[in-house]
Amino acid sequence: MKVTPLAEALGAEIEDVDLSEEMSPDGWQAIHAAWLEYKVLVFRGQDLSEEVHLRFGRTFGDIQAVRSANHLIGEEQPFMYIANREVDGKPGILPDGEMHFHNDQSYYEIPSKASLLYALEIPSQGGNTLFSNAAKAYDMLEDSLKETLIGLQVFNVYDYDRNPTAPSDTYDPDAPQFVHPLVIKHPKTGEPALFVSRLMSHHIEDMERTESDALLNRLFDHAENLALRYEHVWQVGDLVMWDNFATQHARTDFDPTETRVMRRVGIVGPRPMAYGAAA
Repeated sequence: MKVTPLAEALGAEIEDVDLSEEMSPDGWQAIHAAWLEYKVLVFRGQDLSEEVHLRFGRTFGDIQAVRSANHLIGEEQPFMYIANREVDGKPGILPDGEMHFHNDQSYYEIPSKASLLYALEIPSQGGNTLFSNAAKAYDMLEDSLKETLIGLQVFNVYDYDRNPTAPSDTYDPDAPQFVHPLVIKHPKTGEPALFVSRLMSHHIEDMERTESDALLNRLFDHAENLALRYEHVWQVGDLVMWDNFATQHARTDFDPTETRVMRRVGIVGPRPMAYGAAA
């Protein structure tokens, strides 16, 4: 197995691995270690059936059933097809356009700890996925601001039907929502990371709204800094997995007349714990 870093901030390509084959314990340990170190892993040229996609996902934990757009795709689905055409007779979700930076499912008590996205069809250009290193983003803050952030709680909300790809102050009060620490402790590495995103973090609890907005926008801009990023340009057969507790991701725009079909599997994570809190 060959591991090649993709950007200074995060990301690595894993070569000489066929994910359709059964993996040895040593092989899985090496991939898991690389995932924790680089936070985003890219496996090119894979031929993954639904069964193989799920099998590889289960090596990282339990599969998280899809919880967004259940009224469109049904209950207890292991896959989310992010697509602008129907897949197996069901509509794709998040079909078109730019999507702002976010952590997957931060609006639930138990978010996904990892996501595995597989490219089936891609447009000729655009529709790239941007990744930002949320752990490095926290580390780069000045010490005084780090101290200010410890202990703060953020209200996260996601209104799929109204605002699925861009932030908005208007949302359905019944939309899924949850309060999480603004700075979390990674469940495996112990490193602190920002757990706020432009798309889903609405306000800081117990803070005057104008002050909350100013601080959040400062953190959003900082976390989306180019120096913290890796941009993935998709090829058919790419499997990309990321650490949802150490990264944020976004999508660039693309021509809606072209087809983009991705199959996503999420892995159940623990509830995020505040950095600095007792275990």
